[in-house]
Formats: sequence, C-alpha cells, structure tokens
Amino acid sequence: MGTKSIEISDEAYMSLKELKRPDESFSEAIIRMGSESHSRTNLIRRICVVISVYSLTVWLYAIAYQLRYPKFVYDVLVWWLPIRMDYLAEAAFALSFICALIIALHPAGKR
Repeated sequence: MGTKSIEISDEAYMSLKELKRPDESFSEAIIRMGSESHSRTNLIRRICVVISVYSLTVWLYAIAYQLRYPKFVYDVLVWWLPIRMDYLAEAAFALSFICALIIALHPAGKR
C-alpha cells in the first residue's frame, strides 16, 4: 500500500488528532470516519425509502376510499383518530414527496 503526503492546517490536524483513537493511525482514523459517514447516509436513505413507500400507500388508500365512497370525503379515518380522510391524503402525499427529495439529494454510497 502506497502513501501520500497531504497538507492540512494546524486546526484540521488538532481536530483529527482528537478524533483519532489511541490504538489507530491517522490513516485508519480517516477511513473509519469515512465509513461512519457512509453508514449514516445509507441509514437516512433506508428510513426515507420506508417512510416514502408507506406514505404513498396511505395516500393511495385514501384516494381509493374517496373514489369508492364519494359522499364520505370528509369522513374521519377511524372513530378514535379524528383525522379527516382528505387531510390524511394530503399529508401522506406531502410526506412521500419530501422523503423522495431527501433520497434524491443523498447519493448512494459506492461501497
């Protein structure tokens, strides 16, 4: 494995030195921090995919319900949860759209 020399500021060096564990080299510390960042990005993407799919499913259910029972557009979802179906559909669509944007803006890792 080859080595490369890089130039960093004193502030960056001190910051890296604080983050480095006693039993690892600077190279190992940089690799570890890169992989932790990568795993956080993947976790964000996975959570957003689940939320987006679930929200889209709720939105489609609300639309199907409103098409099946057009006179009950302003029905509540269930008696113990006073959320109207039209509000539920709007909120679910907005949430699925926001999560899709987050997924698009967090690029997938190449590891």
